[in-house]
Formats: sequence, C-alpha cells, structure tokens
Amino acid sequence: MRRQTLTIRTGFCALLIALVLPLFSAPACGADRVRIALPGNSMGYLPLIVAIHRGFFKEEGLDLELIRLVPTVAHNALLLNEVQYHGLADSGLRLAARGAPLKAIFYGADRPMYYLVGKKDLRTVAELKGKKIGVSTFGGTSDLSARLLLKQHGIDEKNTTLLQFGSEGTRVGALKAGAADAIIVPVPAVAILRQEGYNELAFVGDAVDFASNGYTTTEKRIKENSQEVKKVVRSIYRGLRFSKENPEETVRVIEKEWKIKADVARGSYDAIIKALNDDGIIGEKQLSIHFDLIRRTEKDIGEIPVDKVVDFRLLREVRRELSGK
Repeated sequence: MRRQTLTIRTGFCALLIALVLPLFSAPACGADRVRIALPGNSMGYLPLIVAIHRGFFKEEGLDLELIRLVPTVAHNALLLNEVQYHGLADSGLRLAARGAPLKAIFYGADRPMYYLVGKKDLRTVAELKGKKIGVSTFGGTSDLSARLLLKQHGIDEKNTTLLQFGSEGTRVGALKAGAADAIIVPVPAVAILRQEGYNELAFVGDAVDFASNGYTTTEKRIKENSQEVKKVVRSIYRGLRFSKENPEETVRVIEKEWKIKADVARGSYDAIIKALNDDGIIGEKQLSIHFDLIRRTEKDIGEIPVDKVVDFRLLREVRRELSGK
C-alpha cells in the first residue's frame, strides 16, 4: 500500500473540518451521536432523508448529524473519525482499492440517479463532441456517469473536456455562466433546469447500470462499533423500504425537504423510484463496472477482491431480521 498517498493531509482539510463540525447542535440526551457526511443535497440520498423524517434513527437511539462536505474533505474526515460515515461510496471504493481501511456498507440505488443537462442550444449527446462537461469530482459518481454515458453514445471521452466543479450548485452556476456546455446533475436540479429552458440530454440510468449513492465507514468502526453500524444500516434500510412502499407519504417528504412544489416532487419521485435498490446490497456484476473504471485511471491496481472494498454482513443480518429473507 502506498502509505504516502493515503496519509491524511491535516492542513486545510483538518482546519475546515474543525470549523464546520462545531456548527452542529449537541446530541439529544441519552442518544448516541453519529455524523454522516454528504457531498450535497441530492435526492439520491432519499432513503436516508426519509429515515430521518420518519424518525427511524431516533428509534434506534441515534442522534444523527448530516454534514455537507466536499469529497476530499469528507474522506479525510471519515479517516480522522470526525465523521463516522459518508455517502461517497463510489470514490470510497477507489481509496479502498488502493488500501485505505474503508468499506462500503449500503447502496441506495442500482442505477445512477443522474441526468446530463445541456445548454439551451444543445439537443443531443452527440453534440457534445468538442464540448465541456462539468462533473463533481474525478472518480466520483457524476464523473463515472459522464464517462459511461459518453461511451454508450459512441463518443470517445478524449474528444470532450471533463471539468471538475465540485458541488451541485457550482455545476449549475457553471452551466448558466457558459463555463460548461453540459453538466451531470441529480434530481431535483434537472427538473428545475428544465423549467428554466435547459435541455435534458440523457438520463444516465437508462444508459448505464452501476450502483450509486452508497455509504461508507471504516474497517475499525465495523470491528469496534458493529452495533452502531447495524443501527445506521437498519435505519437507512427502513427508509429505503418505506420510500418504495409508501409513494404518497414519500412525495410529501420530498416537498418538505427540498422545498419544491408538489408536481416537481411527484416527478422527482417517479424519476428516482425506478433506480432505487431493493435491499441496499449490490453484487459483483455491478461492482465490476466500478472496478474497470478504477483500473483505467489507477494503472498500478490489478484485480480488486470484493471483500476488500465492501462489507454487507450487517446489512444482510438486518434484511433477515426485518423481512425474513
């Protein structure tokens, strides 16, 4: 393992973590605090949000804090135990493949819940040759989505320019300012951009089949705090099942959480539900797509054992306990 590569950079990242985390309130009396870092307010994390609104974490005796951190800072925060989980399993897989002590423990979607949205004068993916495409971070879900989508449409990614813009808001700003010709965005950003006259060029989930919106923790936490990990997994699993089985109540959660109108919330739900996983577990076929992309950019990585990067043991226990399967 390349220890130098995996060493935590304590400078800016540690300072940012130290500044951000104290902004959150103290835990409720008698509850165990856990922190989950997310890169943004994507509806891809709907099962988690539903679990919060329905009180599933509180029922497990957990006081949950959601923290918005850019991917690099989120990975550092997780390895420093400043957060205990994050929703960046895709880029986490890359770090785990390189030897970082991380494991993906839950995947919310079988397909990426991302859309490719272009400028108002673009109508098709084919028109992106020679154009600039904005993604969140290289190696993350939006980046993987863009590369696979281009490949599916027969476009060599070398004939485009992929740009790393960070947060969803920054990507939207880049599109509106002309710094990008197209961007990868989640729901509900795609619905809002459509209303403003921008064009939906493709739904990534129709073109590619790889799991997304997963959650990661450290090997140490699984070993030393397995009951807490199981409680977190159970809460998200219950949020996933509720989302699929109770559409009307879930639409109301979407309206409230994302502060959008009922029609946009309904359309967003319809777009998301077809991509949601059934039980949070993904198999080797879906992981192989991630592995192929990792090896394309990490030339010194060979075969990647599945158990090196994921651990669904606790999730399987939860599924058996709650569904009998």
